[in-house]
Parts: sequence; C-alpha cells; structure tokens
Amino acid sequence: MHPTAREQSLYIATLLLRPLIRILVRKGVELGELTELSKRVYVEQAVQLLEQEGRRVTDAAVSTLTGVHRKDVKRIGSEAPLFQSERRRKSLLDATLSLWSGDVRFIDGRGAPRPLERRSQVREAQLPTFEDLIEEVSKGVPPRALLEAWLQQGAVVLDDAGRVCWAQHERVEGEDMQVMARSARLSADRLHAAWDNLLGRNPAHALYYVRAEGLLAEDVAPLNALVARWGRRFAQRVNRLVTLAQTRGREAGGDQRFSFGIQSYAVAVDAPDAALSEAAAPSDPAA
Repeated sequence: MHPTAREQSLYIATLLLRPLIRILVRKGVELGELTELSKRVYVEQAVQLLEQEGRRVTDAAVSTLTGVHRKDVKRIGSEAPLFQSERRRKSLLDATLSLWSGDVRFIDGRGAPRPLERRSQVREAQLPTFEDLIEEVSKGVPPRALLEAWLQQGAVVLDDAGRVCWAQHERVEGEDMQVMARSARLSADRLHAAWDNLLGRNPAHALYYVRAEGLLAEDVAPLNALVARWGRRFAQRVNRLVTLAQTRGREAGGDQRFSFGIQSYAVAVDAPDAALSEAAAPSDPAA
C-alpha cells in the first residue's frame, strides 16, 4: 500500500530525530525540555503558515493546526521568541578560519590556507600576516592573546619557520558544538531547499545526492577518499567566491543567505533502520 503523506512525514521525522536525540541524550537534555521546545516550534510554524495564507492568527486556530493546548499557545505567544540561531554570530575561531580559507590574500597557489607570519613587522614578501588576519575579523582582540590560546587548544600550530598554520579546529575544545550547529544549519537548509523545489519556487535550489546500500567495506574507503579530496577542493573554491560576495553584500546591504555543504557517510545498516517499514520509506533516486 502506498504510504500517505502523513506516514512519509513521520518517517522523515524518524530519520532526523535519531541523530538529533542521540546528541541530546549525550548532552543531558531531557525529554521535557525537547517537548517544550517542540511546542514552541509548532506554534511558531503555525503562526507563519496562517500569516502566509492571509488567515487570522488566533490561539484557537494555532491550537487546531498543531494540537498544542490553547493555554500553552497563549503562554508561548506572550514569551520571548525562540533564539534566532541563523542570525547568531559565528565564533571568532570559525570566522577567522572562514576568512583564512576563502580570501585570496590568505591562501596559497593551490587554494589552501597558507602559513602566515606572526606579525606584520617581520614579514618579508609583503604578504598579509596572522596579525592582519585577526584584525580583519575583530579589531578589539589582541592577536597575540588569541594565538597563544589557539595554540594551546590545537586550533593552530607553528611550523619550523615559526609561521602560524591551520590545524584541525573541529577537534578544538569548545568548538565541538559549533561544528554540530553548522551541520544542523546545513541539514535544515537542505530540507528547506527540497520543500521549495517541491512547491516549484524559482529559482530552483541545487539539490543532488547519491545513496546506496549493500556495499562492501573495501569499496567504501575509496569513495570516502574521493569525496574528501574533490569535496575539499570544490568547497574551497566556493568559499572564496562566498567571501568575495560577503564583502560586496556588507557594502551594499545584502539580505540573502546562502549555504553549501559536502558530506560522505558510511555505516553498517543497524537494526532500528532495518526495522522501519519499507512502505513508509520514499524511494531514493540516483543523483
């Protein structure tokens, strides 16, 4: 029997909730907190839908759409709005690395973040230094203090010539949830893009994917390597263009948000996924 739209929606929610709740459990977020957040998001989205359709926004209408009790709808409506995560500032480290990997002044001939001299006074080839990079991102923070902190955290390292080099900032203490937040924003944007394309909105968003099951482990390794190699190169190219676009946007008051992401993921099929009804799972067309 063909799955209904309701069944497909719940299947999609199941796929997304599993990794999300895994994070919440590990971070000590209890069900009651998620339930309250879910109520608020339901109310938020119902209000947006009513407004978009030109309908009157009332507690009764929102309650009917969402199943949230009227008293909760009224209470939520009187409270401060949900935190606007999309408008929150990047961490200083994230903003610095974004500029370092995207601005032509700070990359090498291969398009990779180049090693930077520590201070402007010692540069030999008149190239921008680490101090210039930090002042470009935030003029109120001493570059030396940041360098010492990031060296301790492993965000950057010094090469044999004493130049500052990019390290694995995803593993830096305190940055783990920043990485998860970026992935969550990209996942949300992917769903928004799929929804807009479904509604036929123009211009259509780019949305490609490849998914397969029943692979051998020895065939997965070269696939991951291919994505890592070419994905990094393409992402660096896009990041350079985005950095230039952000500069123009700041000067002209731009209001558009853009996202792009590449990922590969491989895992043995687990019991919970296998137990899901195939009738409720939409087919996966090849990219």
